Amino acid sequence: MIADARFGLAQGGVRRLRFVPRASIPVDAACIVANGIRETLRELLGESCEVDLGEPAALEAQAWTRLARDAQLFLVRGLRTDVVLVVPRRDARRLVLRAFGEAEPPAPPALDAACSALELQAIERIAARCAPALGPLCAQRAQGSVRVLADEAPACVAYFDLRVRTPIELTLGVGIVRALPEAGPPGTLSPAALDEVGLEVRAVFAEGLIDAADFVTLRPGDVVKLNTKVGALASLNLGPRRLAMGVAGAVSSRTAFLCRDLAVGAFPQ
Repeated sequence: MIADARFGLAQGGVRRLRFVPRASIPVDAACIVANGIRETLRELLGESCEVDLGEPAALEAQAWTRLARDAQLFLVRGLRTDVVLVVPRRDARRLVLRAFGEAEPPAPPALDAACSALELQAIERIAARCAPALGPLCAQRAQGSVRVLADEAPACVAYFDLRVRTPIELTLGVGIVRALPEAGPPGTLSPAALDEVGLEVRAVFAEGLIDAADFVTLRPGDVVKLNTKVGALASLNLGPRRLAMGVAGAVSSRTAFLCRDLAVGAFPQ
C-alpha cells in the first residue's frame, strides 16, 4: 500500500506525523474540477466565487457513511469511475436560497428545515449544471447527474472538498467510487526532436581480463594479454549497450570506426 505523510492536529504545540493511504485522485484533475465548479457557480449566482480546494484523502467505509449522512447526493456515471457530488444539508439550503435571491445568510432554524419539493428541484438542477465539471475525474458516459439517497449511493474510496468562501460560505464534496489508475507517462518526444542531442559512445576493439593485484602493479612496457582475436570486429557501445559492430582504425590521422552491422534492437525501425 502506498502511503502519504500527514501531520495531525497540534497537541501541546506539536503536530504528530502519521502515514495514511494515498488517495487515488490526481491533484491536477481535482484542480480542474474545482475551477469548473467555480465557473458554474459564478454563472448560476451571477457573482464571482472564491473556492479553496481541500487535499484529496482516501476514505474508509465509516468515514464515507458519516459524510453521506444528511447530505444531498448526486451520482455521475463515468467510464473510469463514478463520482458522487456531496452537498451537506445546511449547505444545500444556503445554495438554493442564494439562487432564489436570498441576500442575507439564513438563520440556523431555516438551514435545518427540510427542503421543499421546489427547493429539491432547484438543487438537482444546480448539481446537473456542475456535473460536466467532474469530467476530468470520471470521463462521463452521459451528461447530468442523478440524485440518490444515502443508503442507495455507492461508497466512495477517495474524497476531496471544495470550500466556497464568497459570495456565500458552503462546502461541496467530491467522492470517487472506484480508485483511478495511476497516471501514465507524460507525452513523449518525436525522434526528430533529439537529432541535435550528442551522445558519447566508445569503440571497443579488444577485451581482456586481469586480476586486480596485477592491475595495480602495471608499469609502462608491461604486456597485457587480451582475449580478442587479431582482426576480430570491434564494437561501438553506448554505456553498456552495444550499438554496432565494425572495424576500428584511423581516417586522416583521426581515430575512426567503420560500421559493418547494427546490433539487433539497437535502433527503432
